[in-house]
Amino acid sequence: MSWVFYVLSPVMISLVISEMTAILAGNVLDSAARTALSAVFALPFGVWMYRQDTKRNAFEQHRHMDRSRMCCLGAAALCLFGGGLLNVFWSWILKLLQVTSVFSNETQEALFSSGIIMQLLGPGLLVPLTEELIFRGLLYGRMRTRLQMKQAVLLSALLFAFYHGNPVQILYAFPMALLLAILYERGESLIYPILFHMGANLTAIFLQ
Repeated sequence: MSWVFYVLSPVMISLVISEMTAILAGNVLDSAARTALSAVFALPFGVWMYRQDTKRNAFEQHRHMDRSRMCCLGAAALCLFGGGLLNVFWSWILKLLQVTSVFSNETQEALFSSGIIMQLLGPGLLVPLTEELIFRGLLYGRMRTRLQMKQAVLLSALLFAFYHGNPVQILYAFPMALLLAILYERGESLIYPILFHMGANLTAIFLQ
């Protein structure tokens, strides 16, 4: 039970911060601004926990052994482009299946009703950074201390999907989370899933 709490605690902290931000700033800020503010508040906690994990977690230490492998410009650009491509493809699939005509997507619609600058800053940049730190850097990394790669990829993707709340976003988030965890595992750096996530979110913003 203590291991489960250890694994889930970053997500729980993120949820508490998100709810507190909504309560305190719900009548003042729009949806994208609240999302950006939540990401900003959660980021220091995520960075601190990630640094602690790196010191004691063999899986994370492995990711810091060879800094020369951490970022290839071509691979980074490919991740940014790939995230956008996945968003376009998956949006087309869900539209073909008429998912959005069956389920409400209020959360995303609220985000897209905000000003473009706040959309770019919040969902476009800050949210991918914070969510990748929380879900891949911490949640997935902690799972990998006891679980096999396939188990950790699947379980972390399910948690990431359901974290997003409504059915449409769950259907978007699950396949993306599978790829994000694999990118983190194979790329041995958070920069790749962060850029992939940013590419997907920024494409969604510009397509609106």
